[in-house]
Amino acid sequence: MPQFLEENQYPVEVSGWDTAENFFVEKTLLHWDETEGKTVLLRSSLREGSVVFLRLLQPATNSNNFPIAYQAKRIDAPDNHGLARIFLVHLRPRRDAEEALNEASIASPPLRR
Repeated sequence: MPQFLEENQYPVEVSGWDTAENFFVEKTLLHWDETEGKTVLLRSSLREGSVVFLRLLQPATNSNNFPIAYQAKRIDAPDNHGLARIFLVHLRPRRDAEEALNEASIASPPLRR
């Protein structure tokens, strides 16, 4: 079980690329709520749709803390401290190459000549 500070709050490390395309790493808390889902507060500026990676900050004895990919679904304006609330959706890998090709063909239909 992950270490938590308060109910449904977990220390995490968030990494990814900001709006200026600079790589960032921030330590923050992951808030997990049934109505709002997963959220974090970040200083780094992100765009909706950005991909970030969250890694639980667990005791060193536990090696199951691989980064997990999330997408920024919604981003609130920064507060007085410069922290923006980021609403996250877990990204899941595609099942196979055929599924990826089908998704790509739906997203961009063939060009007509």
